[in-house]
Formats: sequence, structure tokens, C-alpha cells
Amino acid sequence: MQLHVRHAATLFAVAGVLSALTGCGPSAPLAASSRPDQPGADSVAAPSFAQFSDIPVPTGADMDLERSLVLGDRDSWIGRLVMTVPGSAGKAYDFYVSEMPKFGWVPVTMVRGETSVLTYSHGERIATVQIRDRTIAGAAISLTVSPRGKPALPGGPESPPAFDSRGGVRTTPIR
Repeated sequence: MQLHVRHAATLFAVAGVLSALTGCGPSAPLAASSRPDQPGADSVAAPSFAQFSDIPVPTGADMDLERSLVLGDRDSWIGRLVMTVPGSAGKAYDFYVSEMPKFGWVPVTMVRGETSVLTYSHGERIATVQIRDRTIAGAAISLTVSPRGKPALPGGPESPPAFDSRGGVRTTPIR
């Protein structure tokens, strides 16, 4: 009896370590994406929350369900998709630089660093991809898609005129 208790305690400790290594939050595997013009893209995939037709998803990606928030579907969704991928942040960066244009996204800015940030536009939407190495293995990716903002027009109803009648800058006190 005492041997079984010790064995159970050891199994419990190993399970706890494995749980800590794999992460605390629930995740779901993401299917690798394919462009609509690729052969086999017409085949029907198993229904999954992780199917996004307008962005590339690396092979082996797992979605962080607690940190992801997606509204809408298919090509009109907005929100944040958080995932982990095998491989380094450098590989993930190269993947998005190469694949986003194939899905119709146009690069706006790219910064490669400890946390790399790539920004793309596609029609009336903007995508920001943040990539960093994870502590133990792989890379963490946060992909945020939002509607393109409309700049306020000078002198329009949203903002006071920027210049006074003499050409000087007009200031408005904060109320």
C-alpha cells in the first residue's frame, strides 16, 4: 500500500512539472492555412474555431484560448489571435514576411527585434503581428486585426481649425 502512495505522489509531481512546461492556459491546435489559389484549398477542413481564411497560420500553431478574442468570421473578422508555434521567433518573422502578401496584405512597417512587430493593411483592415521567443521553446505570436481608422479632417466637426486667421497655431484649453 505504501509503495502505491509513493508511486502516485511521483506521478502527480511529474504531471505538475509537465503542466508547468506546457503552459497554464487552455489552447487549441490551429490548422496550417492555405491560400485560396493553392491546390487542395477547396477541400473541406474539419470544423474548427481556428480556421482563418485571410491570414497565414504556421504549421503546428496552438491558439491560446484565454488570450484570443475574435469577432466575426472568415474574411471579415476583427480581434486578437494569440498563438504559440514551434521554432524560433526569427522563423516566425520570416514566415509572416513571406506569407502575409500572399493573402493580400500590404506591408506598412516592419521592426525586427526582441519583440518583432509587423504591420499590414488589407482593404479597410489593419493587421499587427507581434512575435517574440518563448522562455522554454518556440515563439509566441499575437496577431491583431482591426478596422482602419479614419483620420479627423482639419476644420471638420471632429476637430477645431488648426490655424487662426493670422496663420498662427490655434490652441484650445482643456476643460
